[in-house]
Amino acid sequence: MISKNSVIESDFSPNALGASQIPLSLIVEDPTQPRKFFDPDSLAELTETIRTRGVKTPISVRPNPDQPGTYIINHGARRYRASRDAGLSSIPAYIDTDYSLADQVVENLQREGLTSREVVDYIGREIASGKTHEQIGKLIGKSSSYVSLHAAALDLPEPVAKLFNSGRLTDIAAIFNLKSIFKKYPLELTDWLKYSKPDDITRTKIQQFRKFLESRDDEKTIMAVLTQQASFSTPDIADLPVKKNARKHHSDADDLLIYIYVRLKKRTHQPKDIINKLSDKQKDIISDALKNYFEAGQKCKDLFHSILNSLKAGEFDGTGRGAFNLTAFFFGVNKKEFNLEMIIHEVFLNLSK
Repeated sequence: MISKNSVIESDFSPNALGASQIPLSLIVEDPTQPRKFFDPDSLAELTETIRTRGVKTPISVRPNPDQPGTYIINHGARRYRASRDAGLSSIPAYIDTDYSLADQVVENLQREGLTSREVVDYIGREIASGKTHEQIGKLIGKSSSYVSLHAAALDLPEPVAKLFNSGRLTDIAAIFNLKSIFKKYPLELTDWLKYSKPDDITRTKIQQFRKFLESRDDEKTIMAVLTQQASFSTPDIADLPVKKNARKHHSDADDLLIYIYVRLKKRTHQPKDIINKLSDKQKDIISDALKNYFEAGQKCKDLFHSILNSLKAGEFDGTGRGAFNLTAFFFGVNKKEFNLEMIIHEVFLNLSK
């Protein structure tokens, strides 16, 4: 066994068998190494361990063709960095001349040491070199479907790429799902990602959001029927508070919602402008009314029959307060928390189409 403090002999041969102590000054990291992120806390722990116990597992290197007498790391970059930080002058290493980038990926994948972003970047480089998904899969011991799934993340829309590159979401299947959603619902997805907390962006919740968006497509036919069945028109209410001579079946909440709807439709106000303009009392009045529909959506077990029965009862229509009631109902089906601003914004998005 070679001592931690032993020094490499001057006639050291690149073809020598076994591990030898190689000066750290003769070793460089591979610029094409798939691993780009090194957790600083984990690296600090390894540094302290090496300072105390030395390097127990040799790294792997290959001769540097651009600078004879030096070596490029195949694998063991963390041990190399920690040894350098620990103040060591040399490190035990094996010389392996038959080593490729695919070997580096396999070695890291087996230890689950690569992030999804790093795997995607490697696959992108291999595709660019002309390899097929099947060939890449064989190189790293993965299926071609695994390669295809990661390859889909090479060309992500801006909001999804930002999420993926930041490391907030590393589930590649979830990223693929978001990319697919963006193709059909770019505005809605961008808005949802903007409003969602990091913990809310999971594979399950993404799928729930997709179902919510798809249910809105089915809703278009329903909305046409609702518009025909609207029990009253949507006059423009010029000022708040609402008119005193409003019809008896209009509640304060109904008239406020019609007021908001008309201004959104005429593009005189944006959703945030509406929220800022409402008093706390008015927000409470609207919220109390919409929460009834939101809670009904949460309790809904049969979406189709529930909406059908509500249509017959005249609870929903395609304009004014009915649009808000229906939107609140669908939010209840798909979301856990009531959010007045998001409901107003969702109605605005529908009006924008």
